[in-house]
Amino acid sequence: MSGKETRKSAKETAKKSPQVSKKSNEKPAFTPPTLRHRAFSDVNGQDQILRDLKESMDLAFTEVNKKIDSMLLNQQSILRRISTLEDTQKGLEESYNFLSSAVDDLKAEQTKMESDITVLKKDLNSLRTSQNKLKLDYEEKLRSLTEAQLKAERYSRSFNLRFGGIPEKENEEAIQEVKRVLSDYLQMEPVIENAHRIGKRSTGKPRQIIAKLLYRPQRKEILLKCRRALQDSPYFITEDLTSEDFKKKASLRHVMSAAFQEGKRPRFVNGKLFINGELYVHEDSPLAPTA
Repeated sequence: MSGKETRKSAKETAKKSPQVSKKSNEKPAFTPPTLRHRAFSDVNGQDQILRDLKESMDLAFTEVNKKIDSMLLNQQSILRRISTLEDTQKGLEESYNFLSSAVDDLKAEQTKMESDITVLKKDLNSLRTSQNKLKLDYEEKLRSLTEAQLKAERYSRSFNLRFGGIPEKENEEAIQEVKRVLSDYLQMEPVIENAHRIGKRSTGKPRQIIAKLLYRPQRKEILLKCRRALQDSPYFITEDLTSEDFKKKASLRHVMSAAFQEGKRPRFVNGKLFINGELYVHEDSPLAPTA
């Protein structure tokens, strides 16, 4: 091939190569070197073209490799971020599993505590029931013992009488003083086992004398006669009541007085008031009849 034909072929090749638009803002990935026209032989020109093409391809490969390296770096960065996110997700999952396990443990503990509380409530109710039963039994036994003691004390005192208004003397014999009053005012000489003054000595009035009679029928006769026989005297004779009966009789004194004024016969016996032989029941008493 002649030099003229070679130059013509180079020109046609240059015309066929794509042209970069001046109006475009985009830059090509690389700019291939311009093939130089050399005035050599056809063989030398072809060699030069091959070298230029090789150089252009090397530059292109270099740019491509740079882009690949950049993409690989970006990929590695993305992979690291993904790994970090996976680690974070794994940590969150572990935290969630731990919290979920802790919540399950708390729920189980709460269920156990509720069960224990239920058992304790049952035990407490059982203890309260037993306590109430024991309390009722104790109160019943105490009431029975109190009534038995009161009954025994009432029986012991059922032989006694209290004498009041008898002046105190030095070296006196209480039995003789009681016998004198009974003989002078009631014309009676009952058998008296013993007699003595009670209470602290006082300058205001004489202490009462408690006398124990041998026979209760004689005591009853004295109580029937003494009210009328001693009404104009400084003396009085009463039953020797227990402390409880004394308080109860004092609380019913107005009822007994009203019964006397109405011509009825009130009698207080063993802690109970009878009017004309019928048991008196206060309206506030649980024994009172309901309307």
